[in-house]
Amino acid sequence: MTQKKLSEILHGTGCPVNEGVSSLRNTMKFPRIDYWEILWEDVMASGNEYDQKITWQISFYADKPRNPKLVELKKKLNELGYHPAIAHEYVQEDRIWHSYFSITTDGEYTDESVRD
Repeated sequence: MTQKKLSEILHGTGCPVNEGVSSLRNTMKFPRIDYWEILWEDVMASGNEYDQKITWQISFYADKPRNPKLVELKKKLNELGYHPAIAHEYVQEDRIWHSYFSITTDGEYTDESVRD
């Protein structure tokens, strides 16, 4: 999967989506999704050529557990052959549910404005 495809899947939920930190206008919108790179990995092949893989953390914030949009996102990923382990925590001071998981994509990065 490419980063572009991952972005399309996340935006396809209809939730506000931010790459990196939540924008000020989305901070208190629920459900919402933030995602960012957590790992870069070179995958070596024969002949000293390599590919890159990028692992992303996807954070899903909701005002109630088992939000239907999270379940919908999980089903979509499952249909595409991805079966991430999704962890959950209740953030008492903010009174929100934070569900999070990781997905690895190929090393192609598509957002040139963020890259520069």
